[in-house]
Amino acid sequence: METHKILFESLDKAEKHFEAGEIRLAQKLVNEVSRSMKSEGKVSNKLRHRFNFMSAQSRYFNDISSFATNPKRNEIIKEIEALIAKPHENPKKQANDIHGLQTKWQLLDQSSKPAGREQWIAFKNLTDKAWEPCAQYYEELKAIKISNAKQRENIIQTLIQYTNDHSDKWPGLIDMSRFLSKTFQNWQSYAPVLDEDFSKLKTAYQEARKPINNAIKEQENRNYKIKESLIEKVKLINDEDTQTCIQKFKKIKREYQDAGPAGKKNEPILWKKLNEAADRFFEADKALVNDELNTIKNLASELKNDDCSVHDIKNKITELNKTRKSPEFLKLQKAVKAHENKKIDEINAEKTKVYQDLLNYLETADEIHPVIHNEIFKTLKKPQYLGEKDELLKSTVKLELMAKIDTPDSDKAIKQMLALEMLQNKFSGTKTINEEIKDLLIAFINNLKSKKISVAENKLWKRVSEVLNKLAKELP
Repeated sequence: METHKILFESLDKAEKHFEAGEIRLAQKLVNEVSRSMKSEGKVSNKLRHRFNFMSAQSRYFNDISSFATNPKRNEIIKEIEALIAKPHENPKKQANDIHGLQTKWQLLDQSSKPAGREQWIAFKNLTDKAWEPCAQYYEELKAIKISNAKQRENIIQTLIQYTNDHSDKWPGLIDMSRFLSKTFQNWQSYAPVLDEDFSKLKTAYQEARKPINNAIKEQENRNYKIKESLIEKVKLINDEDTQTCIQKFKKIKREYQDAGPAGKKNEPILWKKLNEAADRFFEADKALVNDELNTIKNLASELKNDDCSVHDIKNKITELNKTRKSPEFLKLQKAVKAHENKKIDEINAEKTKVYQDLLNYLETADEIHPVIHNEIFKTLKKPQYLGEKDELLKSTVKLELMAKIDTPDSDKAIKQMLALEMLQNKFSGTKTINEEIKDLLIAFINNLKSKKISVAENKLWKRVSEVLNKLAKELP
């Protein structure tokens, strides 16, 4: 059940990443959940339905990103073809240009769905052909690869020498781990190498590391047994005086903490066992826990009154220390959040109604409005009246895309064009949703023909009003 809870939390994080435009982070979390669900075998229907929804989100963004990036890949292919048709006289410049195009291609794969197999093969074949005039540069590159291979051989010898010097008496676990980390960073810095050297060096490197890894594992196992024996000591504590038991436990706990690491996977399990073995010493805390549970009960009753002070209740919650992980505490937190959300929804509903009536404020003589954003209100006071029908439609469709509302069939073409434009802007992260809505509403007001709203303009505004209702929480 604990694993399922963690998977639900991962899917919630993924959803927030999707909403923030952090697509790759979100997709990584969805993929991790997928692997965990496969290893778990049977999972609850609720978790599976939640995963299926987020998986569909991931596929949707893959499709959208492919739609956005495939034209860019085609442009890169055209640039490669141009290099083949007219290569540079300077081979190094030719090689640098090819390398730059390869980098662009790889960056597209990192920021969106990777290229399809046929498209990738076409790019690779063209790249190979474009490299042909760079024979001289190839030789320079080959020399670098040979030099890198020698450096990697030196690193392997360093690992072997370390084992020879220390196998009689290995250093501490942390020192060995740091040594392996440092040599790995050096190894990574000497790349690339020739293809024929790659596998041979990789195998030799792994073999050279193996004795050190085994020594680390051996020390972790030894520490594991020490910590297990200390846990057993805690279980044997049986003094009549509670404080004496607690003091003995604290002494053993210090020994436990000084024992050294027992492996990343084992540490949380052992730590939990240690504390569980000492739980019986802290029975006196139960009275404090019961007092806090009564406080939680009273706060929950108080929260049911509409005129209650949520601020005061939240302050009292911060004073609770013993029950923070209890179901009652978590339930109270959810109730407080629900109460706050209810108030926010009421405020948003009132704000939405004001925004839906924006056009009634055209050429208003009022100086300010407590709800309407200042920039929007200034525009309402002195609209430009540009009378641009196409711009009115663009603003409307963009708002519908943001609210995920279907546009009429007659506007499908402009929707497709704007969807691509908005996706590119989203990846660049130039504006918040709040700012985007503000700018689109200002654009709509300025592109009206006059204060007297036409039938066509009124139809578009009705569509905008539906959007405002859907995006109530995001209004400026």
